[in-house]
Amino acid sequence: MSDTQSNNSDFSTGRRFISYAEYKADFIKIFNQLARHRGRYEVFSDFITMSAISLNNAMFKNQQLEDEYLSIGKKYSTEDFKGVTELFAIVTMALELKPFDVLGDLYMSLELGNKHNGQFFTPHHISELMAKLVHGDSLKTIDKPFITLSDPACGAGSMILAYVELLINNDHNPAQKLFVQAVDIDRTVALMCFIQLSLWGVPAEVIVGNTLTMEYREYWHTLIYKMCGWRSKLTEHYQPAKDLETANMALSLTDEQPIKQPRPIKPVTKSFQLDLF
Repeated sequence: MSDTQSNNSDFSTGRRFISYAEYKADFIKIFNQLARHRGRYEVFSDFITMSAISLNNAMFKNQQLEDEYLSIGKKYSTEDFKGVTELFAIVTMALELKPFDVLGDLYMSLELGNKHNGQFFTPHHISELMAKLVHGDSLKTIDKPFITLSDPACGAGSMILAYVELLINNDHNPAQKLFVQAVDIDRTVALMCFIQLSLWGVPAEVIVGNTLTMEYREYWHTLIYKMCGWRSKLTEHYQPAKDLETANMALSLTDEQPIKQPRPIKPVTKSFQLDLF
């Protein structure tokens, strides 16, 4: 085998190694085909919404979300609908490379970001640097059952994914050692975060709402959160406190399906910004 061949192969499986750049090029190619007769942001938002619903309804079906999925799907021909599913497959494979904000990077590469709505996503190397600067070597040993992480303006989850990578590099399993609560005011962006945390098996509650006004519209829980009993873990963890309002992070502590009407959660007594406690 030549050097060129060896650089493009995975010896453990015999499969050709596919770089992120190739996944990205494939995604953009299919996306451009889907967007030939529709607005680019509309196509991207539809893709994100359908992907998030697919993940949520895989084991815990919600009819309201299923109806939304079918309503969106009717907008696309059979061929284009297949293209949407191919986009999801590409994102899934790209995320296998490492935990980083694939969807945010694709969003920016598709030139969907703009200064008017403030949708600009943090590059992974910046998030990675910030995670290392803040936490350094503190994650080598975790002397508590799990860590809770809160991000009040999560975007697509770049900072959270950088923290997940840091945990993994320190030989910790995020599915066992991390709970995340993430909030974003933009539904599409919040669902981007939900998708990526779901695919990386991170126990998380992703909220669509406004952190500043504490108006929350939807709650999405990742599959690993539901399957591994994280509601019970969180309840037991905070049970010694006489009043949950004194906790550092507001927890809705529910396994309900995503809802689309306002529902208050416990008020926060200190900053949400990536606190560890």
